[in-house]
Amino acid sequence: MTLLLKLVAQFFYPLGLGLGLIFVGIVLALLNRRNGWRFAVAGWMLIFIMSLPIVAQLVVRPLEAPYCVAEPLPRDCPAIVVLGGCGKPLGAPRIYPEISEAGDRLLHAARLYKQGIAPRIITTGGPNVGEFCQTITEGEHNAMLLREIGVDSAAIHIETKSLTTADHGPLIGVLLDSLGLPRKIVLVTSAAHMLRAVGVFKKHGFEVYPAATDFMTNYRLVHNIRDFFPSAGSLSDVTSAIHEYYGIAGYTVLGKR
Repeated sequence: MTLLLKLVAQFFYPLGLGLGLIFVGIVLALLNRRNGWRFAVAGWMLIFIMSLPIVAQLVVRPLEAPYCVAEPLPRDCPAIVVLGGCGKPLGAPRIYPEISEAGDRLLHAARLYKQGIAPRIITTGGPNVGEFCQTITEGEHNAMLLREIGVDSAAIHIETKSLTTADHGPLIGVLLDSLGLPRKIVLVTSAAHMLRAVGVFKKHGFEVYPAATDFMTNYRLVHNIRDFFPSAGSLSDVTSAIHEYYGIAGYTVLGKR
Protein backbone atom coordinates (compact mmCIF):
# COMPACT_ATOMS: atom_id res chain seq x y z
CA MET A 1 0.00 0.00 0.00
CA THR A 2 2.84 2.39 0.88
CA LEU A 3 4.50 1.75 -2.49
CA LEU A 4 1.18 2.22 -4.33
CA LEU A 5 0.56 5.56 -2.60
CA LYS A 6 4.05 6.75 -3.48
CA LEU A 7 3.54 5.81 -7.13
CA VAL A 8 0.13 7.48 -7.39
CA ALA A 9 1.47 10.61 -5.70
CA GLN A 10 3.93 11.15 -8.57
CA PHE A 11 1.04 12.25 -10.77
CA PHE A 12 0.05 14.98 -8.28
CA TYR A 13 3.46 16.65 -8.07
CA PRO A 14 4.37 19.48 -10.48
CA LEU A 15 6.50 17.40 -12.85
CA GLY A 16 4.09 14.47 -13.09
CA LEU A 17 1.03 16.70 -13.42
CA GLY A 18 2.73 18.95 -15.96
CA LEU A 19 3.90 16.06 -18.11
CA GLY A 20 0.44 14.52 -17.86
CA LEU A 21 -1.14 17.70 -19.20
CA ILE A 22 1.40 17.86 -22.03
CA PHE A 23 0.70 14.21 -22.89
CA VAL A 24 -3.07 14.85 -22.98
CA GLY A 25 -2.45 17.89 -25.17
CA ILE A 26 -0.38 15.89 -27.65
CA VAL A 27 -3.01 13.14 -27.81
CA LEU A 28 -5.78 15.67 -28.41
CA ALA A 29 -3.70 17.38 -31.10
CA LEU A 30 -3.16 14.04 -32.87
CA LEU A 31 -6.92 13.53 -32.78
CA ASN A 32 -7.34 16.95 -34.39
CA ARG A 33 -9.00 18.45 -31.33
CA ARG A 34 -8.61 22.22 -31.22
CA ASN A 35 -8.05 22.46 -27.46
CA GLY A 36 -5.05 20.14 -27.40
CA TRP A 37 -2.53 22.96 -27.45
CA ARG A 38 -4.10 24.49 -24.35
CA PHE A 39 -3.40 21.41 -22.27
CA ALA A 40 0.18 21.27 -23.55
CA VAL A 41 0.81 24.94 -22.79
CA ALA A 42 -0.78 24.57 -19.32
CA GLY A 43 1.52 21.64 -18.55
CA TRP A 44 4.59 23.52 -19.74
CA MET A 45 3.64 26.63 -17.76
CA LEU A 46 3.06 24.58 -14.59
CA ILE A 47 6.53 23.04 -14.78
CA PHE A 48 8.10 26.40 -15.65
CA ILE A 49 6.48 28.31 -12.78
CA MET A 50 7.16 25.62 -10.19
CA SER A 51 10.83 25.59 -11.26
CA LEU A 52 11.39 29.26 -10.36
CA PRO A 53 13.55 29.83 -7.26
CA ILE A 54 11.32 32.67 -6.08
CA VAL A 55 8.27 30.39 -6.25
CA ALA A 56 10.17 27.71 -4.32
CA GLN A 57 10.87 30.25 -1.57
CA LEU A 58 7.18 31.18 -1.35
CA VAL A 59 6.00 27.57 -1.27
CA VAL A 60 8.56 26.25 1.22
CA ARG A 61 8.72 29.22 3.61
CA PRO A 62 5.42 28.58 5.48
CA LEU A 63 6.66 25.10 6.46
CA GLU A 64 10.03 26.29 7.71
CA ALA A 65 9.04 29.64 9.26
CA PRO A 66 8.03 28.26 12.70
CA TYR A 67 11.53 26.79 13.12
CA CYS A 68 13.71 29.58 11.71
CA VAL A 69 14.55 30.78 15.22
CA ALA A 70 16.12 27.99 17.23
CA GLU A 71 14.60 27.60 20.69
CA PRO A 72 16.88 26.68 23.63
CA LEU A 73 17.03 22.93 24.09
CA PRO A 74 16.78 21.31 27.53
CA ARG A 75 19.53 19.01 28.75
CA ASP A 76 17.29 16.52 30.49
CA CYS A 77 15.91 14.72 27.42
CA PRO A 78 16.94 11.06 27.36
CA ALA A 79 17.46 10.97 23.60
CA ILE A 80 17.96 12.80 20.34
CA VAL A 81 15.82 11.26 17.61
CA VAL A 82 17.11 11.77 14.08
CA LEU A 83 14.67 10.75 11.37
CA GLY A 84 15.64 8.78 8.25
CA GLY A 85 15.99 10.02 4.70
CA CYS A 86 19.59 11.12 5.28
CA GLY A 87 21.50 8.72 3.08
CA LYS A 88 21.80 6.90 -0.21
CA PRO A 89 21.25 3.13 -0.44
CA LEU A 90 24.36 1.17 0.50
CA GLY A 91 24.92 -1.04 -2.52
CA ALA A 92 27.19 -1.36 -5.54
CA PRO A 93 29.10 0.68 -6.49
CA ARG A 94 28.97 2.25 -3.00
CA ILE A 95 30.99 0.39 -0.38
CA TYR A 96 30.66 3.09 2.28
CA PRO A 97 27.53 4.87 3.53
CA GLU A 98 26.91 8.23 1.87
CA ILE A 99 24.65 11.13 2.81
CA SER A 100 21.87 12.57 0.67
CA GLU A 101 20.50 16.12 0.42
CA ALA A 102 19.04 15.70 3.92
CA GLY A 103 22.37 14.60 5.39
CA ASP A 104 22.41 17.74 7.55
CA ARG A 105 20.10 15.82 9.90
CA LEU A 106 22.93 13.48 10.89
CA LEU A 107 25.47 16.26 11.24
CA HIS A 108 23.14 18.25 13.45
CA ALA A 109 22.25 15.24 15.60
CA ALA A 110 25.95 14.51 16.14
CA ARG A 111 26.57 18.18 16.93
CA LEU A 112 23.86 18.22 19.60
CA TYR A 113 25.11 14.95 21.09
CA LYS A 114 28.66 16.32 21.37
CA GLN A 115 27.27 19.47 23.00
CA GLY A 116 25.80 17.26 25.71
CA ILE A 117 22.16 17.93 24.87
CA ALA A 118 21.26 14.24 25.35
CA PRO A 119 23.26 11.09 26.20
CA ARG A 120 22.00 8.97 23.28
CA ILE A 121 20.85 9.20 19.66
CA ILE A 122 18.07 7.12 18.16
CA THR A 123 18.28 6.53 14.42
CA THR A 124 15.11 5.41 12.75
CA GLY A 125 13.99 4.00 9.42
CA GLY A 126 13.29 0.66 7.83
CA PRO A 127 14.02 -0.37 4.24
CA ASN A 128 13.19 2.17 1.53
CA VAL A 129 9.95 1.09 -0.12
CA GLY A 130 10.59 0.13 -3.75
CA GLU A 131 14.39 0.24 -3.42
CA PHE A 132 16.13 -2.56 -5.33
CA CYS A 133 19.76 -2.19 -4.30
CA GLN A 134 19.45 -1.36 -0.60
CA THR A 135 21.29 -3.83 1.64
CA ILE A 136 20.62 -2.35 5.11
CA THR A 137 17.85 -0.30 6.69
CA GLU A 138 17.93 3.47 6.97
CA GLY A 139 18.32 3.25 10.73
CA GLU A 140 21.39 1.02 10.39
CA HIS A 141 22.81 3.17 7.59
CA ASN A 142 22.52 6.36 9.63
CA ALA A 143 24.02 4.68 12.69
CA MET A 144 27.09 3.76 10.60
CA LEU A 145 27.50 7.38 9.53
CA LEU A 146 27.14 8.66 13.09
CA ARG A 147 29.91 6.31 14.21
CA GLU A 148 32.14 7.59 11.41
CA ILE A 149 31.73 11.18 12.59
CA GLY A 150 32.61 10.38 16.17
CA VAL A 151 29.44 9.36 18.00
CA ASP A 152 30.05 6.57 20.54
CA SER A 153 28.50 3.29 19.38
CA ALA A 154 27.15 2.68 22.89
CA ALA A 155 25.13 5.90 22.63
CA ILE A 156 23.32 4.88 19.43
CA HIS A 157 20.02 3.01 19.42
CA ILE A 158 18.48 1.86 16.15
CA GLU A 159 14.85 1.45 15.09
CA THR A 160 14.55 -0.48 11.82
CA LYS A 161 10.85 -1.07 11.12
CA SER A 162 9.32 2.33 10.30
CA LEU A 163 8.38 2.92 6.66
CA THR A 164 6.61 6.28 6.96
CA THR A 165 6.65 9.32 9.22
CA ALA A 166 3.50 8.04 10.92
CA ASP A 167 5.38 4.90 12.03
CA HIS A 168 8.05 6.77 13.98
CA GLY A 169 5.86 7.81 16.90
CA PRO A 170 4.59 4.40 18.01
CA LEU A 171 7.80 2.49 17.22
CA ILE A 172 10.14 4.91 18.97
CA GLY A 173 7.66 5.04 21.83
CA VAL A 174 8.01 1.26 22.23
CA LEU A 175 11.82 1.58 22.08
CA LEU A 176 11.93 4.24 24.81
CA ASP A 177 9.47 2.28 26.94
CA SER A 178 11.66 -0.83 26.66
CA LEU A 179 14.62 1.20 27.92
CA GLY A 180 12.60 2.60 30.80
CA LEU A 181 12.96 6.15 29.48
CA PRO A 182 10.34 8.92 29.36
CA ARG A 183 8.84 9.99 26.05
CA LYS A 184 10.75 13.27 25.98
CA ILE A 185 12.96 13.86 22.95
CA VAL A 186 14.96 16.35 20.94
CA LEU A 187 13.71 15.81 17.39
CA VAL A 188 16.08 16.36 14.47
CA THR A 189 14.73 16.47 10.94
CA SER A 190 14.55 18.83 7.97
CA ALA A 191 12.84 22.13 8.76
CA ALA A 192 10.14 21.60 6.11
CA HIS A 193 9.38 18.16 7.55
CA MET A 194 9.29 19.23 11.19
CA LEU A 195 5.64 20.33 11.40
CA ARG A 196 4.31 16.94 10.32
CA ALA A 197 6.85 14.99 12.38
CA VAL A 198 6.18 16.92 15.60
CA GLY A 199 2.45 16.29 15.20
CA VAL A 200 3.02 12.54 14.89
CA PHE A 201 5.14 12.33 18.05
CA LYS A 202 2.78 14.50 20.10
CA LYS A 203 -0.08 12.26 18.99
CA HIS A 204 1.72 9.41 20.75
CA GLY A 205 2.32 11.24 24.01
CA PHE A 206 5.80 12.64 23.41
CA GLU A 207 7.18 15.87 24.77
CA VAL A 208 9.00 17.16 21.71
CA TYR A 209 11.75 19.78 21.37
CA PRO A 210 12.33 20.55 17.67
CA ALA A 211 15.90 20.95 16.42
CA ALA A 212 15.38 21.79 12.76
CA THR A 213 18.08 21.66 10.10
CA ASP A 214 18.42 21.27 6.33
CA PHE A 215 16.68 24.59 5.56
CA MET A 216 15.73 25.26 1.94
CA THR A 217 14.86 28.95 2.40
CA ASN A 218 16.26 31.98 4.16
CA TYR A 219 15.13 35.47 5.12
CA ARG A 220 15.73 37.04 1.70
CA LEU A 221 13.09 36.31 -0.91
CA VAL A 222 15.20 37.48 -3.87
CA HIS A 223 18.98 37.11 -4.08
CA ASN A 224 19.81 37.82 -7.73
CA ILE A 225 18.41 37.75 -11.25
CA ARG A 226 18.74 33.94 -11.41
CA ASP A 227 15.81 33.67 -8.98
CA PHE A 228 13.55 34.45 -11.93
CA PHE A 229 14.90 31.65 -14.12
CA PRO A 230 13.86 27.99 -13.72
CA SER A 231 16.13 25.42 -12.09
CA ALA A 232 15.87 21.72 -11.37
CA GLY A 233 16.79 22.32 -7.73
CA SER A 234 13.87 24.68 -7.23
CA LEU A 235 11.46 22.20 -8.81
CA SER A 236 12.78 19.59 -6.37
CA ASP A 237 12.26 21.94 -3.41
CA VAL A 238 8.69 22.73 -4.48
CA THR A 239 7.97 19.02 -4.88
CA SER A 240 9.31 18.29 -1.39
CA ALA A 241 7.14 21.07 0.05
CA ILE A 242 4.02 19.86 -1.74
CA HIS A 243 4.75 16.36 -0.44
CA GLU A 244 4.70 17.82 3.08
CA TYR A 245 1.42 19.70 2.48
CA TYR A 246 -0.17 16.49 1.21
CA GLY A 247 1.23 14.61 4.21
CA ILE A 248 -0.02 17.17 6.73
CA ALA A 249 -3.48 17.17 5.19
CA GLY A 250 -3.64 13.38 4.99
CA TYR A 251 -2.35 12.81 8.53
CA THR A 252 -4.81 15.37 9.90
CA VAL A 253 -7.78 13.72 8.17
CA LEU A 254 -6.68 10.24 9.26
CA GLY A 255 -5.95 11.35 12.82
CA LYS A 256 -2.24 10.53 12.69
CA ARG A 257 -1.10 13.92 13.99
